[in-house]
Amino acid sequence: MARKKIKAPVAASQKNDIDSAEPGDYCYYLNSNNKIMFAEIKKTLQENDVKLLQIICQTDFRFLTIPAKVCSFTEALLKGKKRKELCPEVYGE
Repeated sequence: MARKKIKAPVAASQKNDIDSAEPGDYCYYLNSNNKIMFAEIKKTLQENDVKLLQIICQTDFRFLTIPAKVCSFTEALLKGKKRKELCPEVYGE
């Protein structure tokens, strides 16, 4: 019989507080290949009840507009995640 994995509750320090992001902050995000990248936040927007961030990727130096749900201030919160899971209302089929 297979054992169940017990998931530890998420500590308050590990919760994603990207909703408090402001222009000038730096964050991690998932790119189109679900790789973790680093970016600077330039602007925050709200469209169709989805919070969006306009960012500049610090690796490719491109402007992107992505949902805040695929961003995080800590890299560990994005490990093993996919864009489609985090934000199905935008990337779902």
